Amino acid sequence: MQTPWEQVSLPVGVHVALRAADLPRSAWDGLAGPSDIFLTCRWLDVVESTAGVPMAYLWIERAGRPVAALATALATDSVPWALGRPDVVVRNSAAAGLAGAADLLAGLGDDPTKRLMPTLLAGGRQVGGTRILTGSETTTADLESLITAAEALGREGGAATVCFLYLDERERTLTRLLGERGYTRFTSGHYSTLSVPQDGYAGYLASLPRKRRVSIGAERRRVHEAGAKVAVESLDDGDLPRLAELESALLAKYDIDLRPDQLLPLLHQVRDCFGDDAFAMVARAEGEVRGFALILRHGDNWYARQTGYDYAYQRRTGAPLYFELLYYRLVEEAASAGVRTIYYGLGSADTKRSRGCVATEQHAHLLFL
Repeated sequence: MQTPWEQVSLPVGVHVALRAADLPRSAWDGLAGPSDIFLTCRWLDVVESTAGVPMAYLWIERAGRPVAALATALATDSVPWALGRPDVVVRNSAAAGLAGAADLLAGLGDDPTKRLMPTLLAGGRQVGGTRILTGSETTTADLESLITAAEALGREGGAATVCFLYLDERERTLTRLLGERGYTRFTSGHYSTLSVPQDGYAGYLASLPRKRRVSIGAERRRVHEAGAKVAVESLDDGDLPRLAELESALLAKYDIDLRPDQLLPLLHQVRDCFGDDAFAMVARAEGEVRGFALILRHGDNWYARQTGYDYAYQRRTGAPLYFELLYYRLVEEAASAGVRTIYYGLGSADTKRSRGCVATEQHAHLLFL
C-alpha cells in the first residue's frame, strides 16, 4: 500500500519501518508483555494485510536492540471498523455516560468526524491496550521521542488528530506525558479479564455468588437440552465462511455493517499467522455451526478475539451459547491447558463482571493537529 511517509522527518534515534516484515521481529516481540498480543508481530501482520490503511512502526534502539516501540495506523473516515475510530468511540462513550466524552463531543460541533478524522492511531489498530511497548531500559525521554515521532507522522499524513484510543488506566507515565503535551482525554471503555483458578471450573464456580451458580447450572442444562455440542476446533478444519456469517450477524446487532466477505480474510490471516495458537470454541447443533468464539494464545494467556451466533436457533431453542462458549466451557479448557488469564476485551462490562471478570478503565487521548 502507498504510504505518505517516505520522506518524513523523525526525532534523532527513532527508527521507522512501513511494513511489519521489516521489523526486528524477535526483539520487538521481546518488549510485549502478557497483555500485548495485539502488538506482537504476527498480529501486526494480520492487521496490515486486512485493514487497508497505511501503517508505520517506530522504535528506539540501544546496543543494537529495541528498548521502546510504537505501532501506528493512519485511519480515514471510510474505514469500516467502528471501534477503531475516535469519532464513533466518543459518540458511544458519551451515550454510555463515560467520563469526559460528553464534554468533548459537545465541543466538536455538528460534525465530529470532520474534526477528528483522519486520525493517526498510536499504539496499534486494536480495541484495548493501545500503548507504547516498553522494557526495563525504557526512559521517559524514549517515550517522548516516540510520541513526537507519532505526531510527525500524523502531520505528514494529513491527519486531523493523533489518538491513543484505548490506553489503560495503569499506564500512568504515558498518561502524564500525553497530558503535558495537550492531549484531551475521555474514558473510552472498560477492559475485562478473568483469572483462571488452578482447580478450573470448580474453583471458578465456587468464586461466584450462590444465585449466580444456580443460574449457571440452569443455563448449561438448556444448552444440553437443545442438543448443542461444544468442542475445540482447529481453524485448519473449521468452516470459516460460516464463522464469518455468524460474526456479521452479531455485529449487525450493534449497528456495525461488516459483511461476511469483509470478515473472512481476517479469519484466514489469523489461521495462517497464528497456527496452533489460534482455535475456535464451536457449538454445533442439527448438523450446523450455531455459535463460535475465536481464541488466541499468547504465552500462558488466552484472548477471546471474535464471536458470533445463529440468533434464529437461539430464539427457537433458548440455548445461551454465548455464556457456554466464552465462559463455562472455555474455563474448563483453559484450566486443562494451564492458562492463567483469559482476556475478554471491551464491551458488556457488567455482563462480564457477573461472570467473574474484573475490568480496568481505558482512556482515549486525543491531540488536535
